[in-house]
Amino acid sequence: MALTAVALLWLATSACTTDGKAAPEKEFCDVPTSSAEGKLVRDQLKAQNLRSTVFAETSDLVEGMQERLEEDLSEPTLPQATCSYAPRDTAGTKTLRIEFSWVPRNVEAGHGNKLPGPLSHYNVNGAVGEANDISSHLRVECVLPGADKKTSKQILLQGEASNTLLMGTEVQQKTIDQQVTFLYLMTRRATEALGCENDPLAKEPVVKASAAPAV
Repeated sequence: MALTAVALLWLATSACTTDGKAAPEKEFCDVPTSSAEGKLVRDQLKAQNLRSTVFAETSDLVEGMQERLEEDLSEPTLPQATCSYAPRDTAGTKTLRIEFSWVPRNVEAGHGNKLPGPLSHYNVNGAVGEANDISSHLRVECVLPGADKKTSKQILLQGEASNTLLMGTEVQQKTIDQQVTFLYLMTRRATEALGCENDPLAKEPVVKASAAPAV
């Protein structure tokens, strides 16, 4: 499918400046300390200095999610990895990782999409999800403009955060809630990049786990 008009406009305006020189992309994964995302991720990782890996810049995210609209949408699509973060002074593969996929509206129809173990459930400004002590999912309607509108109304955008640095530790509910808040803000960045017409995550998040799945 063709890129949406919003995405095409973003790509065109980010490609050059008025003097003809290439302009730097607005980095999807950038989490400065002054931002809400930056404060949250540093609090979660208990580190002010981070090392980050960028798997997909903003244009790559848009293109990758567009390509996934061609997959079998009766199942969750392959995830689009975007970013991972870890304290700068650590080594190894354990990180806090963010990725996105399209999932059926009835997520139970998809296989391999459920998180294992005891779950906390969330409904944050209409974004519904769940989290265990390591990973969290958050799903939201993203109505794409133009030719993709009909398809996008049949599926949901899902963000996933996985913090493998927490493996083997005693994870507090506050930490799980913080991860869901961070995921909400990063998913909001994705909805803005994709040009979701319904602007689903415009409100600031108030994250509180519920005892039972949100309906």
